[in-house]
Amino acid sequence: MESFFATLKKEKLYRIQTGKMPMAQVGSIVFRHIMTYHNRERIYTANPGGLVPAMYRQAARGLAA
Repeated sequence: MESFFATLKKEKLYRIQTGKMPMAQVGSIVFRHIMTYHNRERIYTANPGGLVPAMYRQAARGLAA
């Protein structure tokens, strides 16, 4: 879990000035980053074939059905 937050900070939060933003805006930025980039585009070496989490879940559901 710690590596997830470290990666989130490196990939998104350190690249923008969040110090002067309202907490709700920062939360929205983090949510959008996780739901769009992290779950749908980012390649994962831990998943077979380097699939992104959304594709891996679809493939797993297809095998279970």
